[in-house]
Amino acid sequence: MVISDKHKYLFIELFFTGSTAISYELCHLYDGKKIINKHSRYHEFLEIATEEQKKYFVFSGIRNPMDTIVSFYMKFVTNHQGQYTDPKYYKENGGPITKKNLRLYHKIKDLSFEEYFMRFHKLPYDNWTNTAHKKFDYLIRFEDMQNGFDEVLEKLHIQKVRDIPQKNKTADKKSFLDYYTPAIRKRAIFVFGPYMKKWGYTFPPEWNAKEPSLWSRFLFFSVGILKKYYWGHTKSKSIND
Repeated sequence: MVISDKHKYLFIELFFTGSTAISYELCHLYDGKKIINKHSRYHEFLEIATEEQKKYFVFSGIRNPMDTIVSFYMKFVTNHQGQYTDPKYYKENGGPITKKNLRLYHKIKDLSFEEYFMRFHKLPYDNWTNTAHKKFDYLIRFEDMQNGFDEVLEKLHIQKVRDIPQKNKTADKKSFLDYYTPAIRKRAIFVFGPYMKKWGYTFPPEWNAKEPSLWSRFLFFSVGILKKYYWGHTKSKSIND
């Protein structure tokens, strides 16, 4: 999470949305400073913010969930930056990798994407955009991150210094659509359909995807209520961006 009292903005960092690159630019070029934790949530900020800070321009990121899931998978199968096998990255040594991360690494690292997706994704997808993103002043879409960031600077009346350099890139990743073979597309439509409809994403035309099923929408809504409560009452945890 990054704040600037000079420019009166707050940036909420959501996993896998390019937040590492954006937060770096804000802190080094646009008078931002880190507060709380990297992936802290908006309600955590409101607990410590002054009345003036609560009025700041709030922005965050969002990303096509099919792309997010592929990046998440690839972090494990490529052992991103050696983090899952080098103890210096482990939580007990001050790093970001928790015991849960390590357990997932050993479960996922040898699976094909088809195997991983069918094993780990059975319910409609959601993330903690559900807790507050509708309240924010702007969402930067990962797919158009530079233009989104430029528009944020313009809204804040800040002079742009440069384009955003790429940081924390996932290695060996193809186009995310290449991972969704015909064998798993029906499951993908069920899993991602409600979230994508809510946030304005679409499936490739050749998939001939229909509207999310009633059952998928019901589960998305029901599970979303439980997750929204959980995300709204727990502290953020570290994970690869």
